[in-house]
Amino acid sequence: MLHTKFMDRRYFLKTTGSFLASATIAPSVFANNATEPYPAHGRIVCPINRNWRYSRVAVEASHARDFDDSGYERIVIPHTNVRLPWHSFDEKGYEFVSTYRRRFKLAPAARGRRVFVDFEGVMTASTVWLNGALIGEYKGGYTPFSFELTPHVDFDGENVLVVDVDSS
Repeated sequence: MLHTKFMDRRYFLKTTGSFLASATIAPSVFANNATEPYPAHGRIVCPINRNWRYSRVAVEASHARDFDDSGYERIVIPHTNVRLPWHSFDEKGYEFVSTYRRRFKLAPAARGRRVFVDFEGVMTASTVWLNGALIGEYKGGYTPFSFELTPHVDFDGENVLVVDVDSS
């Protein structure tokens, strides 16, 4: 019985990672993904799991919209901040603050809509920024949360979503 529980926990940790189980912006419309007309009403969900940039080191300047993240690792989420063995590791090995950045543009059809980012889980605490503005903080590993981005969205240009993840 103990072995089964251990394997279930192991499977959970392996499949969820230490960062995001998923993130979406809703209801938004990505300019580069607009292939058909969008309804005038209702919710539109656009996945943003791909095209993230990741740095194991948090840099205060990385919150700025024009920060050069070209040296950051390209990743897809879910993502883990560091790969660890299944046993005999030091917990301090994954306890640090890292940064995730995602650029996106919204199609004109998004104008006039409210825009949210939904996270299905970040381990353990996160601070979310959009275009250099602090959106909010959330503490609670692997639990969903959302923030409204509308007041800080650039409907005409590129937006930069930044998530600092404190895994300690």
